[in-house]
Amino acid sequence: MTRPERDPRRRLSRPRLPGDLGDAVSVGDAAAMIGAELGLADPQVFGRVVAAWPELVGEAVAAHSEVRSVRDGVVDVVVDSPAWATEFRYLEADLVARVSRLVGDGVVRAVRASVRTPGGDGPERRPPPRRRPGRPG
Repeated sequence: MTRPERDPRRRLSRPRLPGDLGDAVSVGDAAAMIGAELGLADPQVFGRVVAAWPELVGEAVAAHSEVRSVRDGVVDVVVDSPAWATEFRYLEADLVARVSRLVGDGVVRAVRASVRTPGGDGPERRPPPRRRPGRPG
């Protein structure tokens, strides 16, 4: 009787019995399984998109943008101004087609851009209102 092959998509967080060590999993397989549970694309997809980014969008656009993730079919990009975010909305259909030629059809279905916060690395958010000294807030 042969042992059935392990399903590489199985969840890492399966219940275990006391003393059950389970099957050994390589670090790469574990990272891929966790990424899949979080909706992240294969790490090789992200790496290929990042490496090819200047060729995909052009040097000028690449200088003002950075790929943050590929998750649930969406390439998340951070840009340095609202004007570049608008540019990405206009380029979206073309970029999806270019990225699909690179990584395969159906892997990416959208590109979303958010504006980097001044002095930060995430989407721009308004700061909380400042309280005036001596006044209750």
